[in-house]
Amino acid sequence: MKTLPALLFTAFLLLVPVAAETQPVETELPGVTAEVVELRQTGGVLRLAVRFANSGEAKKDEFNRYTFDRIVLVDVKSKRKHLPLKDANGQYIGGPIGDWTSGGRIALKIPNKQSTVLWAYFEPVAPGTVMNVEVPYVFPFENVPVTEGTGKVFASGTAGSTPSGVRATIVSARRADQVLNVRLRIEPEKGETADTLHNRLDSYFYFKDVFLFDPAAKRKYPLVKDTEGYFQAQPLTVKMDGGRFIHDWRKTTLVSLAFQAPPDTVQRADLLLPQFLPFEAVTIEGLGGAAAGGIAAAGKTLGLEGALKELKAEVTATAITIDLAADVLFDFDKAAIKKEAEPSLQNLATVLKANSAAAVTIEGHTDAKGADAYNQTLSEQRAASVKQWLVTNAQVNGANISTRGWGKSKPVTHNAKPDGSDDPEGRAKNRRVQIIVRKGA
Repeated sequence: MKTLPALLFTAFLLLVPVAAETQPVETELPGVTAEVVELRQTGGVLRLAVRFANSGEAKKDEFNRYTFDRIVLVDVKSKRKHLPLKDANGQYIGGPIGDWTSGGRIALKIPNKQSTVLWAYFEPVAPGTVMNVEVPYVFPFENVPVTEGTGKVFASGTAGSTPSGVRATIVSARRADQVLNVRLRIEPEKGETADTLHNRLDSYFYFKDVFLFDPAAKRKYPLVKDTEGYFQAQPLTVKMDGGRFIHDWRKTTLVSLAFQAPPDTVQRADLLLPQFLPFEAVTIEGLGGAAAGGIAAAGKTLGLEGALKELKAEVTATAITIDLAADVLFDFDKAAIKKEAEPSLQNLATVLKANSAAAVTIEGHTDAKGADAYNQTLSEQRAASVKQWLVTNAQVNGANISTRGWGKSKPVTHNAKPDGSDDPEGRAKNRRVQIIVRKGA
């Protein structure tokens, strides 16, 4: 029979959160096992890390690429599914990235007797949440608890490559004059040789895939480009894709990176490098970042130009005008935002954040079918829904945004053909939400 202290100790153990780790299990890949090594919430994001290990029995070390939407967390209690975070350009926050097809595909390369860590960021969840973790090639990991606090995989001052073999260490991260300069030392792990590193890692280091990430604001900061269109980074040995360098992983390399500086209120941020695990909560020294809500002018166009292009925006010296098709934003006769509308609205948020001082008007329009009063109300509700989504889901400041509805009173084309018959294509063009950004305001 257990004594009272023993019973109390047992009860205490039952109350202590179990670490978010699992035991290695078999996969569909011969000789490869997988395990969840981290499911942890900190800094405003939920971080997942799954380690794949090659025992040496696998006949190959590189496997088919798959998109990040196949990595799913399922809340055991609510059954709600969670997909990895995407940025405003539709790119997933995760790695290791093989290419950016469909928002990003995973390059699962697992060298002989080595391991590769698959990682991704998710929206935060309620404390105590328990998840089932679904990743390709393996049965779902069941009942994995979300933990908090310090983790074992992600660190602030150093990060290992994935696949393993090389380590990057931060020398300094200093902000001044709207630029954040980060200096790194990249060197092989102890015991690694030319033979062990050969073909394990891609020799090309792409600066276009380097970002600073503020997890609290869910915002990425790219490298600044110079007047010739090259990233301000060294060493830059190949002038393609904005710049990259060919890395000899056997040697120590000193790397300098110049980012758009986040606002001075951001004291820590994650550093995301291709082929490396993220640096978590890197301490940023110094002041001189962009004002809150703004983007450093030197790198402003990196995200903004892509968003304007995707939205087919009309840009003049004084205003930006954007038309979003109502059929993309809403279901028929509804004012609730559809899931499919999120990429367009994220691009819109990028434009508004880059013009945070501008006065913005969001206007709803309908086609000519239905009563005037009904169309007027629907157009007002749709304009308000777009504003609410931007404020709630993209943290856009709503103070400068006004909304109104025009019903069917301002068509851009005819609702009927010359013979009086219905014109579905014309009506579809008239069903829209128009956003006017007055830059001089």
